[in-house]
Amino acid sequence: MRTITLKISNAGARYNAAGVIPWSATNLPAEDFRFSERTAIYWKVEMLAYDKNTARLQVQVLDFEAGDEGFDPSREMRSPVRMLVFRPLEEAPFKAQLSYYKAGALKHVLLPESGPEKPALHPAAAPEKEADAPAGKPVSFTIPLLELTFANGGVKGTTDLPGINEPLPFKIINDHIVAEFDAIKPFFVKALKRQTVKVSTTLRFLGGEPKLDRATSPQIARINDDMLELFRARAVKSLLNFDPAKTVDKSLFTPEDVFASLDDDELGKATLPHDGQDLLAEILRHKKVRNARQLAFLAGTLHEPDTKLRYVLSPTFGFVFLATGQDGNHFILELLDSHATYVWSIPKDWENREAQFRSVEREIAAIGTLGRGQYRRTLHFEHEFWFVIHENADRGLVDGFPRWRNRLLEGLV
Repeated sequence: MRTITLKISNAGARYNAAGVIPWSATNLPAEDFRFSERTAIYWKVEMLAYDKNTARLQVQVLDFEAGDEGFDPSREMRSPVRMLVFRPLEEAPFKAQLSYYKAGALKHVLLPESGPEKPALHPAAAPEKEADAPAGKPVSFTIPLLELTFANGGVKGTTDLPGINEPLPFKIINDHIVAEFDAIKPFFVKALKRQTVKVSTTLRFLGGEPKLDRATSPQIARINDDMLELFRARAVKSLLNFDPAKTVDKSLFTPEDVFASLDDDELGKATLPHDGQDLLAEILRHKKVRNARQLAFLAGTLHEPDTKLRYVLSPTFGFVFLATGQDGNHFILELLDSHATYVWSIPKDWENREAQFRSVEREIAAIGTLGRGQYRRTLHFEHEFWFVIHENADRGLVDGFPRWRNRLLEGLV
């Protein structure tokens, strides 16, 4: 069996340090899913068939959690691959690695459900036929939740059974679960209001060796969207009050800065999206803010798509968006529940983008020190600074958003 470990990202399937096959060159619907960027993803795949005339390679994913040990950055492909065709994917482990997907679009690339076990993809991976499978013995046991390992697509563990010399591994499928949840297992103990979970499965002997079928647990099944929604709401509230260790001249934070400052067992680190745009959307879902329309417009329409959002944590939580005009780069500060939008406009040819961010960062630090009113009165920015008031933001009868938007757009040249 010829296998290869691929590094998976939103750019595509990478087979070495430089070579990547974009999702548009596969049979997966490239525009209809997005991978979570919290952790590196590696797939171990079996190479089933290669067509030299079309450079089409057909593969089957054997392991969605292969780890990086099988990935060879210096690997050389013996033949070019112009099209990568995946045999139908297991639904639970695949979806567990996604931050976004359209269910209908994925339907034709996923294995159909067929009872507790899914059908085999090809003869080499086929289990014994049901008619030939040995009779199984139902078994049930209880295990401490903290002894389970949370992985992408479910939980794993081992158990000792009477008459069996070695502990037997088992897995419980739940596509709401991701590997990051392993660090926050105590939260699930509190939410479930119990220390242990009940597990049911079937014990079979295949070739004389004991094996447990896929297991089920009513407690693990309760980890669903409703429970995770409560976790996310709590995580958003905690994040908005988060104050990392102060550092000199540090007023702007990338998503990586913020989440690196959180402990692994923080709800926010495990349950909130790490992408800046997705995090903003999550905040607006869970917190009613006065300037939600302004934030949504800045994120969805004006912000440079290839630039990471920057977070501002002081004087209050907010974001810095980057809009590019014909002559200048415009750094737009929008704080949650603020009454005004602040803009620093810098000529495109002034130094470089990182230097421009540092210049704006110093101004935001000055606002934190002086206060917004005093900052406007003692402005000393070497380039252009301006702001747009949110008129009628608190009045239901007059919509001030169009006037705010038009004034903002007039200045973004």
